[in-house]
Amino acid sequence: MKALLNKKNTIAGAIALGGMIVGALVGIGVQAAVDSTGILGPSVEALLEEQEANFSDINLRLAELRNEASDPAVVQSLADLEKLLTRQGELQSQANSELTYLGDQVANLRQASLDERGFAGGADFWLNSGESVAVGDRSNVLGVTRIWGEVVDVNLNGQKSRLNVGDAVTTPNCTVFFRQGLREIDGRVGFDVSCG
Repeated sequence: MKALLNKKNTIAGAIALGGMIVGALVGIGVQAAVDSTGILGPSVEALLEEQEANFSDINLRLAELRNEASDPAVVQSLADLEKLLTRQGELQSQANSELTYLGDQVANLRQASLDERGFAGGADFWLNSGESVAVGDRSNVLGVTRIWGEVVDVNLNGQKSRLNVGDAVTTPNCTVFFRQGLREIDGRVGFDVSCG
């Protein structure tokens, strides 16, 4: 009886873990889609890197569970879960490619508008207080520490600055402009970046 309960508990645990993993992956995919549109979050690249690390971690943990499992039903459940994760990874890879393409198209349209009219709407990325993004490369990080409506306090590589709309901070290779103050939709502020 006790062995049967342990087997049921193990199977239920594996199924619950699988459900949580698949749910988390779907959530990550939705977040990637939202981030790519500029509605939320700073950068698709950072999210994709985190996603790849999460997939690696999940696969490592599944391998550990498979090595520890002796019950054939549990082993089968883990194998089924691994197949689901593999398929989810394929779908996510396809979605990532499409999001990257769409992001490039938006950037091209903004550049075309800038070339033709001399101005372009929107911002390159959006941040909220407590969020940061790598600018140019991983050694340059811009973080927002406080938002005061049309004024924002930022920290760029340890250098704190207060910016009004139109002000800029610079790294050795990039300039980051404070483009747009507080958005009603999510409370984030917009920045443009120019690297060269």
